[in-house]
Amino acid sequence: MSQSVEVMVGGVRLNVNTDDDPSRVRAAADLVQEKFVALQQSGTIIDTSKIWALIALNLADELLSQDEVNPELMQNIILTLDQAVAQAEGLANVSLR
Repeated sequence: MSQSVEVMVGGVRLNVNTDDDPSRVRAAADLVQEKFVALQQSGTIIDTSKIWALIALNLADELLSQDEVNPELMQNIILTLDQAVAQAEGLANVSLR
């Protein structure tokens, strides 16, 4: 059963629908908020869109550098990429006439 969880990240209030434990969503929001505040307080980045981009890149890098990769997650990623490639190939073969 999906639940709505309200969190505040980087001054933005979000309502997140989730089937997970709401405390997990809050923990994720807290982690992102910590990273947001750290980058904001560094004083080197003023543009919040750049802060968000760096947070996304850092979290993606942490995910990719984990020692143990979830095989089911990787299979889902591969399947999604295969579908995207197939769709792109199909578009490339469409006649423009």
